[in-house]
Amino acid sequence: MSNPKTIPDLDRFAFFHGLPPAFLQTWKRNFSRMSFAKRQRLVFPSSCSDVIFFVLSGKVKIAYTSEDGKEFAIAILSAGEVYSEHSLALATAIEKTEVLYVSMADFKAMMGECPELARHLVRLLGKILRLTNDLIVDLAFRETSSRLARVFRRTMQGKNDNAIYLTHEELASLSGSTRQTINEILRHWEQQGIVALHRGYVVLLLPERLWEKISHEYS
Repeated sequence: MSNPKTIPDLDRFAFFHGLPPAFLQTWKRNFSRMSFAKRQRLVFPSSCSDVIFFVLSGKVKIAYTSEDGKEFAIAILSAGEVYSEHSLALATAIEKTEVLYVSMADFKAMMGECPELARHLVRLLGKILRLTNDLIVDLAFRETSSRLARVFRRTMQGKNDNAIYLTHEELASLSGSTRQTINEILRHWEQQGIVALHRGYVVLLLPERLWEKISHEYS
């Protein structure tokens, strides 16, 4: 059990918003902190076979790997985001990363104290399922440029600006493609004035043009 003094306030995570502050303070003792180096897989103590983890700093890639070694990412998590290890996907630190984690056993006890927390978990699991289903449909039926446009749209949800802080390598992993193909598509979009390319991020200048590419799938 961790010292609650070493655990930051849980209300910094949107996952806990709206829950009674008294519970959040008490629950801190159930959490532990871990740090991971760049490209290190997130592996937690054997006493916590199933965990829910919260990203304090850094980035975490959530991905599936096929039998032939090809990787398919479903999400890139940044600080403030949360993931449940209820799937077969692997979590890997993209850069130096620190997380908070709680065992599912402790989380179940927390849900017993506050039933509203269970609804937060259901929403999280629903989001994970949608991401996985989107990956399957994208790879089966959509061309690369459309898959990349959908990655941008998912990333833009809830954002107040048009900057996508993902590298070309990360975008390739999220769209089930290669870095070379993604570079070619982005250069083409830059020539059309749709995006502006910067080191480590992309700015969407005409996002509506990308949404048109997605809408044409159903026309």
